[in-house]
Amino acid sequence: MLSTEEKKTIVHKICKSKSFLNAPTSISLLQYLLEATLTNVALKEMVIALEFFGVKEPGTRVRVNVYNLRKKINIYYEEEGKEDLYQLKIEKGQYAVSFVKNKTTPTKKYQKNGLTILPYAIILLLAGIILLLKWPKSTPTLWNPFLSGKKETNLVIGDAFGMIGKTITGNIGWTRDYAINNLKEFYQFLEQYPKLKDSLFPPPYSYVNQMAVNGTSELTRFFSRYDKEFRIRFSSKTSIEEIKENNVIYIGPIKNKNYFNSFFNEANPYFTLKDSILYFSNHPRMKDTIYKFPYRVYNKELAIVSKIKGPNKTKQFLLFSNHDIGISACINYFTTEDTLEKFEKEYLHENEYFTAIFEVKGKDRTDTYIELLSCIPFQ
Repeated sequence: MLSTEEKKTIVHKICKSKSFLNAPTSISLLQYLLEATLTNVALKEMVIALEFFGVKEPGTRVRVNVYNLRKKINIYYEEEGKEDLYQLKIEKGQYAVSFVKNKTTPTKKYQKNGLTILPYAIILLLAGIILLLKWPKSTPTLWNPFLSGKKETNLVIGDAFGMIGKTITGNIGWTRDYAINNLKEFYQFLEQYPKLKDSLFPPPYSYVNQMAVNGTSELTRFFSRYDKEFRIRFSSKTSIEEIKENNVIYIGPIKNKNYFNSFFNEANPYFTLKDSILYFSNHPRMKDTIYKFPYRVYNKELAIVSKIKGPNKTKQFLLFSNHDIGISACINYFTTEDTLEKFEKEYLHENEYFTAIFEVKGKDRTDTYIELLSCIPFQ
């Protein structure tokens, strides 16, 4: 009999697999169905439609999304999870999650005939030649942990967590509370205010702005120069366990309170980020400074870039700004050869980690000017 933690571990492994890459709806739906099963919720189409999708009439939405989820689970067990000890099941016509022991043991047969091996040897030789021709140039020092391949890299996008419930207009819609940034905090809030349990529901989706699209596009181009890839995750759906296992590049607003604000504060010896204010203090040679990050300034803003130690010997590269232009300008700064090389020579010759403050100006949500105000390297 599997424990609750063992079941959650199985679901976590499935959600981070290649079969679920770029499938946030399927990931969220699987996590929801697991939690509902563990808490003995009577899973009917109407319940799922209301609690997960935020609609009163299910139509075909529930069945189509669960059908797609089953397909992804089947693909996972046909490929990456074929040797898993237990398999997760969602039986047809049902929505509860179950776990069964995998009774099949895949076996592989190899032919030793030289004529059979020869074509594979030729293919390997050709692949080796192509690899040598495409071999990328040496990686920049700053990016080496994320491009070396020793640990996988996740691009975590700071999305805005919301809730489904009655809005100020009196209708049902998506609403946002800056103090609630993930499912755990959502359910903790409902425990504090049980009267709202029948009127507030977990969200079927979160919100991202243009910085997520631009940042992902620019980093994809940069990684492709070195024939490398990263996986995309959303901060509201990323667990501490997943963060501990991988290197992370984070892009997101300062006002979104999530794990990475805490990681930033713990790793930085001189900076503390709290309530959209950055405090710089206790430096042996520089005076204390306060940087404020207002919410509603659209043609100029401050941005924070910090490379820090992560848990379990991982590395984190964090980019914070409240609007699109800050993230876009900073990614361009750290992926352009000239500015990156100059930055590395000036600040990273003795230190691997740093926190930098930039001022960015722009127009029509496009950056036009960037200035490095301060950079503090540290060990």
